[in-house]
Amino acid sequence: EIAVFFGVLALLVLAHEFGHFVVARKKGMKVEEFGFGFPPRLFGFQRGETFYSFNLLPLGGFVKIAGENEAVSSDPRNFTSQSLLARSAILSSGVIFNIILAFIIFSSAIFIGLPIDAETHFLTAGTRDKVITIVEVLPQSAAESAGLMAGDKILALESEVGQKLTPAAISEIQAFTKNNLGQKILIERKRNNKIKVTPVFLSRNEIAPLGVAMSEIGIISAPWYKAPLVGLELTIIAIWRMIEGLFLILGLIFSGVSVAGLVSGPVGIFSVVSGSLNFGLTTFMSLVATLSINLAIINLLPIPGLDGGRLFFLAIEAVRGRPIGQKISNLAQTAGFAILIMLMAVVTYLDIKFKF
Repeated sequence: EIAVFFGVLALLVLAHEFGHFVVARKKGMKVEEFGFGFPPRLFGFQRGETFYSFNLLPLGGFVKIAGENEAVSSDPRNFTSQSLLARSAILSSGVIFNIILAFIIFSSAIFIGLPIDAETHFLTAGTRDKVITIVEVLPQSAAESAGLMAGDKILALESEVGQKLTPAAISEIQAFTKNNLGQKILIERKRNNKIKVTPVFLSRNEIAPLGVAMSEIGIISAPWYKAPLVGLELTIIAIWRMIEGLFLILGLIFSGVSVAGLVSGPVGIFSVVSGSLNFGLTTFMSLVATLSINLAIINLLPIPGLDGGRLFFLAIEAVRGRPIGQKISNLAQTAGFAILIMLMAVVTYLDIKFKF
């Protein structure tokens, strides 16, 4: 699972930085270094005029373009010698490549067959093979004690007295478990066949006798010539939901409400990535595509240290008619990067505290 997590991280980072790299090279600029991870450097190699480095902190990456930190330059291959439009294209290319990556992954998953909430409606595709699936198992619950896992598909239930249920709705399972409190029931699942569990309430509020969250999951698929269209729909929906979620979190922050548990750092992402493996390949692919979109949207935030911060400085330059002083720009980028690292450390601590 650790190898899978770092593989996902590498894919997302390399796609983003490859966008910067390709557009910079296309514009004729000199790319001095293509780095995976943040320094200190572990090792690397030179190919052509670019040095490819692998660094100790695998939480990002960078592309170093000649003249990035110079106020002015007479070298036509330097970053600062380029037009505003060219520099904007380079800074936004990482975001665009992350979105393209998400689109490709979504389209591929649709072609294979993607499990999705059966109540989700699309213009060009519908769901088939619907089955009630466990999407979350509460800690210290009857389900956890019995060995039920997220991703288990519930096919049938049987009580001690021989009462059987082939559920057509989640409400039927909830009613069945409530009617058999304190008694062993046999749950037939698609994975590893049958398992015994004794439903008990977790609290005085009489909530969740099994201790699971369930959803009716169906398969959405399309032939190769239609899969890109559905993949585009999924990509647009994921972008919109990411923006909605971002504004929700910002609204909570400005209203003084804690967002602990709503945001995730590397540890939380590792937990989600490893958990998605229980749901199959295409669910895992969908998660990777969603993470790629998250990376794209976050990078557009006008915060120094991110692509959006540098684009914001270019917007100021366009309005003023001259660039912001290089000392101020470098100081802002350095301070922004330091703040981002500190935020990453805080989020990682909260991940450990609330998720483990």
